[in-house]
Amino acid sequence: ALGQLIDLAFPFSFYEQASFVGRGVPAVTLTAAGERPPKPGTDTLGALAGQRIGQAGGAAEAILGSLDEGVALPGSTATYVWLGPRIIRGWAIKLVLIAALLPFLLAAVDLFARCRRRRIPLAPALRSYRSRLAFWLWAGAVFGALALLGVWGDGAARPPSPDTEFAGDRPLLALGILASLSLAGWFVARERLLPRRPVSAEDELAGQTAALLALGVVALLTVATNPFALIFVLPSLHAWLWLPQVRYRPIWLRATVLAAGLIGPLLLIGSFAWRFGLGANAPWYVVQLVALGYVPLPSIAIGLAWLAAAGQLAAVSAGRYAPYPGARERPPRGPIRELVRRLLLLFLSRSRDRQLKRAVGS
Repeated sequence: ALGQLIDLAFPFSFYEQASFVGRGVPAVTLTAAGERPPKPGTDTLGALAGQRIGQAGGAAEAILGSLDEGVALPGSTATYVWLGPRIIRGWAIKLVLIAALLPFLLAAVDLFARCRRRRIPLAPALRSYRSRLAFWLWAGAVFGALALLGVWGDGAARPPSPDTEFAGDRPLLALGILASLSLAGWFVARERLLPRRPVSAEDELAGQTAALLALGVVALLTVATNPFALIFVLPSLHAWLWLPQVRYRPIWLRATVLAAGLIGPLLLIGSFAWRFGLGANAPWYVVQLVALGYVPLPSIAIGLAWLAAAGQLAAVSAGRYAPYPGARERPPRGPIRELVRRLLLLFLSRSRDRQLKRAVGS
């Protein structure tokens, strides 16, 4: 049941029916294999069993007979989860997932109202989240630009075979470029996120409130795109809602609560690792699906917004959070100019050290 629910939240299959079903065309694949097709060269005539072929042929004949007896065929298939003797309709699952979202929304809105009632400023915290979101959008834009250049590999927007070199190939040069440009973007955003004064408990609470409100928006956007995908978001919502309650607890408890919110994405990675037999290549395979355009752009944007909220909550839990500085607290130079200045000073200092070493040596 969990595997079927993950397939509804992230439609994926190695078989041929996936591209049809993804476009609303009813299709099925009859196979004696598991979630992953046999490797090329192993599905030979000598490896086939006559009894299994007869069972597959009988199943295909029964399906065609039932379709012929129908008066009118539906234009698309309905969603459901099959539990042996019974099924659970997709609309019922959506209703349960949306109902599980309501307690978090009520608690987050109530926390926002309490902060407003106690005159805790939230604007600096929202600006801090904006800076983190800008960093993740920058990293996503760099990744997309490299994908357009074809450095991650070319191909149609469909799952590549896991038995090909493309599925396991990692372009180290492109990864280095992505890491370098992302690191430069982080140094630019970091200038506005460094603590410049003692951070009060109210500032930390405002930072957590802003992040939780952003998670609420992420959840609502998930409902608008694919309500089944809430199974990837709900663990973080209900776990991270406890972070304001454990602000003064030991660091290991805060880290445990923060890690509990990562269960949702780990469900997706674990599905690729165990169900589809990808093992340690599962995270990289998901990245390749994003690079090929298999994952819709709105889902990518929602994921980046989720990462920005997770980063802000992690900063508060680690004691590294600071609200966005006001106009008087900002340095005279902007973050980009300050980064260029620091790089230039670093270059000049290294060149001066080299000249001194040469002078001493001579």
